[in-house]
Amino acid sequence: MEFGILGPLEVRHHDEPIAMGGTKQRRVVATLALHAGRVVSLGQLVDAVWDGEPPITARKQVQNAVSALRRTPVGGALAAAGSGYVLQVPAEQVDAGRFEQCLAEAHAARTRRELTHAVETLRAGLAIWRGPALADVGGRTLSAAAGQLEERRLAAVIAWAEVCLELGRHDAVADELSAEIDRYPLCEPLAGLLMLALYRAGRAAESLVCYRRARHTIAEDLEADPGPELRTLYHRILAADPALDHRPEPSVPRNYLPRDVGHFTGRSTELDLLMSAADAGGVTVIQAIDGMSGVGKTAMAVHAAHRLAGRFGDGQLFIDLHGHTAGRDPLTADEALDVLLRAVGVSDARIPKSLDERAAMWRAELAGRRVLVVLDNALDSAQIKPLLPGSASCAVLITSRRRLTGLSGAEVLSLDTLPTDDAVALFLRIAGPDRREAEPAAVVKVVELCGHLPLAISIAAARFRARPQWRILDLVQRLADDHGRARLLQSEDWGITAAFALSYQHLADAEQRMFRLLGLHPGADIDVFTAAALAGLPVDETEHLLDALCDMHLLIAHRPGRYRLHDLVRDFARAGVEADEPVSQRSAACDRLLDYYVHVTRIATELDNPSRPHLGASPRYRPAAVPQLSTTSEVRSWVDAEHANLVAAARLAAHHRAGDDGWQLPRNVGALLYENGKHSASLEVFTIALAACGTETPPEVKAACLLDVSLMHKVLGEYRLALDFLSRGAVHAVHSGDRDGIARSLIHKADLSNLVGSFTDAVTYATRSMELYREQGDVWREAVALTVLMDALSRLGRDREAIEAADQAALTLDGFANLRQASAVLSRRGTAHSGLGEHDRAIRLLDRSVDLARQGEDRRFEADYLHRLAEATRRSGQPHAALTYANEALAILDEIADPVDLAETHNVLGAIHNDIEEYEVALTHYRRTLEITADVEYRVARAHADNGISRSLTALGHPGAQKHRQRALAVYAELGVPDADRGHPAASASSRGERLGGVSRAAWTGG
Repeated sequence: MEFGILGPLEVRHHDEPIAMGGTKQRRVVATLALHAGRVVSLGQLVDAVWDGEPPITARKQVQNAVSALRRTPVGGALAAAGSGYVLQVPAEQVDAGRFEQCLAEAHAARTRRELTHAVETLRAGLAIWRGPALADVGGRTLSAAAGQLEERRLAAVIAWAEVCLELGRHDAVADELSAEIDRYPLCEPLAGLLMLALYRAGRAAESLVCYRRARHTIAEDLEADPGPELRTLYHRILAADPALDHRPEPSVPRNYLPRDVGHFTGRSTELDLLMSAADAGGVTVIQAIDGMSGVGKTAMAVHAAHRLAGRFGDGQLFIDLHGHTAGRDPLTADEALDVLLRAVGVSDARIPKSLDERAAMWRAELAGRRVLVVLDNALDSAQIKPLLPGSASCAVLITSRRRLTGLSGAEVLSLDTLPTDDAVALFLRIAGPDRREAEPAAVVKVVELCGHLPLAISIAAARFRARPQWRILDLVQRLADDHGRARLLQSEDWGITAAFALSYQHLADAEQRMFRLLGLHPGADIDVFTAAALAGLPVDETEHLLDALCDMHLLIAHRPGRYRLHDLVRDFARAGVEADEPVSQRSAACDRLLDYYVHVTRIATELDNPSRPHLGASPRYRPAAVPQLSTTSEVRSWVDAEHANLVAAARLAAHHRAGDDGWQLPRNVGALLYENGKHSASLEVFTIALAACGTETPPEVKAACLLDVSLMHKVLGEYRLALDFLSRGAVHAVHSGDRDGIARSLIHKADLSNLVGSFTDAVTYATRSMELYREQGDVWREAVALTVLMDALSRLGRDREAIEAADQAALTLDGFANLRQASAVLSRRGTAHSGLGEHDRAIRLLDRSVDLARQGEDRRFEADYLHRLAEATRRSGQPHAALTYANEALAILDEIADPVDLAETHNVLGAIHNDIEEYEVALTHYRRTLEITADVEYRVARAHADNGISRSLTALGHPGAQKHRQRALAVYAELGVPDADRGHPAASASSRGERLGGVSRAAWTGG
């Protein structure tokens, strides 16, 4: 079976033609043949048949056409695939596939300088054509595909003519192209090759006539003049330019490459890309290598050029365009072409005056020759474009600090800093063999301090080599000094600061200001909203400036919408802002930055509790645009992305606004980190907020900050520290008459009492807190206090009272942020009903609380409710279903560090495995609880674990069972709680009301 599309559509089977039916079938077959071996969707076939205007029954009609084709010999090669069809034939069974194989073989032969074979193969490929592609199929879609095939044919004709001219077959080219020019009358490269062939065949007059005919056709059809290359060729033929004569043997290849870098290290992936790109055919290979100052662009290009030299036997050229050279203006394209033309042997007298004529002569000189050109240190695309060869046999390597987005057809290779292994290898190669005894960890630290930047590493290694008395730790110490590092990374005639300064000098004024201000940002990276606030500019203008800095490789767009400075570039930016930005402007930028963060963190914290009172004044600067933060998941994603920046900004606020409201941003940040499960970081930032309180800070603020710190110590299981800060916070609240602070401190006391087993005290404190919040009309935090109260009552075995407390409160829980408190109260009701043996109702309530937590995308609370649901399900006699819930909770807690909930979940799992008589497994869970609570004064969970171990050991006949049982009973008696068979293992982890939007959360939402 053979398919022909290079001409009228033709399908042959055993050399006999097959009738294809009507238009629909012919267009379906043509489309499948164009994509032979690949799946063609039903939609593509519909487009091909009806050109984007299908009838309603189009898909059915195409399917009918395919069914009809299946009844012909074509059906043997036609297969359904997904939502489309595929023609399962090898490439050589489609004439276009055979044609492409010929082109590829000819290109390879041309690369090897097997020119005769290349000509023969191109001629064989062109002979496959029977006429215009898909001549009798019609339709806009297929006509466009036919046009692309025609372009491939034209490329083959041009390649054939170029190779023939290299071989001196001028008459053959003149005869053949005289016919081809009628087929492609507007193709200037084809006209130029015909003119050159006629001229070399001694038919100069015909060559000039050919030009006039081409000029007339272009003027008539396009109302334009021929391009500069064709015009230059015409004038050179008029002048009988000797350079147009055929040169049977190429001149001695010229190699102008600089010396290869002796210590070149790494970059194997990038080198492989350059090597493989050089093998591409059909077009001039252009590789644009960009990257920040000192990243090794020139070293990379020169090293690659030396490796490629053997493939470009007609010469290897190198020119420094001085786009970023100290004390020198960049070369103009005119000046660069003058250098390049001389390099290929053009005499002074022959070099034209105008840029267009020089560029045309440059392309003509390289036509048909295999030359590698390295254009180093380019300024921009405009400088480069006139220097590009037109011959497909040439390759160009370009280096620039600026991303050259204006070069059509160029492959861009952006160099990053070196990975650690390569960076270490580079340092050791330059440091010398006698210094390789250096401590590996210290060398890694050196390259880290050099930012993995090759230039910085090279200078540091050379300095280390020149000072034999230094140890590697001496170098580390010097590089670690932020102020001395720039001086150390300065060589005799070059250095990091000078390299960055050259890039900085080429920025516009607004770009320079943006770059300097980035040096004030204290975090690891920045988004466009933060940068806009820092600069006091609209977001769209800021984004434009950031993109310009990225194009100059002074800024890295390391993730969508997020930017960062290389460490050494950050040093340069900070030095620049201190030197060039007035103190008042620096201070104003810092204020805008901090106000931005205060504003956005307020939005984020309000999402959890819209009624949260705000302490402190509103930000003076209000940003014009902020990130989208309308859901819990959006807030969490933002906090995850901004984590390091938020902590750094909190420190900056405490320092920059010391004695004022430096506590305000750290409090907001601490609350968000807490909500995201980043408890240690939250404690750190809350401590910063507390330290920022001064003598003039209002007592209610000090109370709030103390309670924040107490909360985090409590979450981390440090109950004594939590109690200390709680007591101090309560004193400030009482002293200032802060009723909200008093209520918060009572909730804290109730929560801590639950955790340490003082459940009766917890009832007292939670009841009083509820009363205070009810008086204030704060329904949200009244619900928080209610959950703490219900936990305490259930611990004491007073489940009916817990339910009655919820009934009496009669709280309207609709509309709470993230449904958090509604789900919290439901979960406590479920726990209480489970304690009363009302299992069906308990499971329904707990299942609903899990659903609400999931709707609110709150993983911490979901884990809490899941282990409560697991315990209630276990008590109902469904251990295997309970096991599923408990394992789901455990999976969440593997991601969220929470010792109390983790201990509770392991206790539930232990009880389940005891129920199904898997006693050894049960023991592992109970012992894990004992490990977790070893440093946490969470005695009731330890007692439940001891009781469970007693049950497991008894079943296994182990004599140690009684010891664990007695230890558990002693704790139960001391705490006044029922035996484990009556207690609620699921209750205590979440009895901390804060963790359910409760106590500690009330502490920081309280103001």
